[in-house]
Amino acid sequence: MAYLALYREWRPKILQEVVGQDHIRITLTNALLQNKIAHAYLFSGPRGTGKTTVAKILAKALNCTDRKGAEPCNQCLSCQNIDMGTALDVLEIDAASNRGIDEIRDLREKVKFISSEGKYKIYIVDEVHMLTNEAFNALLKTLEEPPANVVFILATTEAHKLPLTILSRVQRFEFHRIPADVIWSRLKQICLALGRDVEDKALQVIANQAEGGLRDAISILDQCLLLEDPIKEQDIYQIIGMVGQEFCAELVDSLLERDYGKVLNLLEKAVSLGRDPRQIIRELLDYLRQALLYITGGGEPLLSPEGAKKLIAQSKKAGLKNLISLISVLLKGEAEFRYSSNTRLMAEMILIQALYSQSQEFLENEATNGLSSGVELTYSKAVTIDPIMKKETANKEKGQALEQTKPVLREEDILFVVKDKWPQILDEVKKKKKSTHAFLLEGKPVAVNNGILYLAFKEGYSFHKEKFSQPENKEIVEMILQRLLNCKLELNSVMESDIQSIIRNETPKQDDDDLCITKAVDFFGPELVQVKKDN
Repeated sequence: MAYLALYREWRPKILQEVVGQDHIRITLTNALLQNKIAHAYLFSGPRGTGKTTVAKILAKALNCTDRKGAEPCNQCLSCQNIDMGTALDVLEIDAASNRGIDEIRDLREKVKFISSEGKYKIYIVDEVHMLTNEAFNALLKTLEEPPANVVFILATTEAHKLPLTILSRVQRFEFHRIPADVIWSRLKQICLALGRDVEDKALQVIANQAEGGLRDAISILDQCLLLEDPIKEQDIYQIIGMVGQEFCAELVDSLLERDYGKVLNLLEKAVSLGRDPRQIIRELLDYLRQALLYITGGGEPLLSPEGAKKLIAQSKKAGLKNLISLISVLLKGEAEFRYSSNTRLMAEMILIQALYSQSQEFLENEATNGLSSGVELTYSKAVTIDPIMKKETANKEKGQALEQTKPVLREEDILFVVKDKWPQILDEVKKKKKSTHAFLLEGKPVAVNNGILYLAFKEGYSFHKEKFSQPENKEIVEMILQRLLNCKLELNSVMESDIQSIIRNETPKQDDDDLCITKAVDFFGPELVQVKKDN
């Protein structure tokens, strides 16, 4: 006998077995008991929530020769033929591949014939939203004046794409996503019936991953049952390509610590194990969503006891504002995956952007706190822009002073912030002194090294560099930087050709030609000097 997929083997055969859709089950049961059968139904909702299953149960109930109340007997020839897909009076049509007007015209011709076996001729049209406009118009004529013995059951995952003329002529049933605990119970029931040992936490992972679709959950379980008992949580992660809650917890810790290196190393580790970068970001979003729900509503996280305890601690540490900022950046980045051919690079950029937004929040908060409490904000040589809390205690015996400091941000964080605020800095400079602004337009921030912010000027603009380097111009910008960033930075102007030497901590050498040009400009003025290079 051919192998039967687990979701088909465990597909409900009667309405009473349908889970998670009580509102639909009760309504259809009453309609069958009262013999109030509509000529057209629309079953809409997410995939795997029971639309086609309920359509077949309804078809069986309508044509069953030995119906038990509202339920089909599943023993008569009509019920068995419908289950096997061989019933002449129940036609399943895939609108995705039969979407044209010719197919609907053919259907209109066939509905005129009476049923050959049962009481009703039933058409189940799956993914009906895929029909063309012409096909919808042709179908509309049939729905307006249907034969007495014909019932249409239209199914779709995107009801909003159907014309209003169709929606107004059907009874609509909206299928809901099935709760994770209901899916878990069904999976547990299947495992017990099969005599398989699957860890409860493993079933919970499957239930959560199915996103409300029972069919998807049973399909995942079917694959997992190929493993030997006992099947554990980690086994599920490996089979379906997930990184798991422990990885997400570690990644969130690194994000909250604003540790660029550790975050990227974790991503590298997961990718090297074959995990999809898109899946990593999705799982991180789901993890942060649970943190957000906890901190806003106190909802218990759907994790193991240890995982829930860890997430609660992280939620309190991060705070609501920080969580919203992280989730916003990740959501925006996730949407960009479809446009990227390099998913790994995209994931790296998303996480770096999340860290950068964290750094900005940190700077703004610390600057505000520092100003309000009188704390001195200074620049540490290694990695700074962080308030340094200094506490001096006199020691009469030894005459020593103790200094207590906090951890500080790295210089790349500072460069990020300066680049981000550069347009604002230029505007502030222009308000102070237009000539300084004119010189500064040809420069851009390129590096921060040992408390010095380096501005690189384009080749051929050495005059602008030299003019900007004059104390009266530099001081204006340094003052604006200190006011906007609440830290003290020293400015140094270099040519673009000297950038690499700055990064390598070498002393840049001024080109002889540039030096000559600079002297000529200083002596004759920029209006009289023209630079022409030999080929």
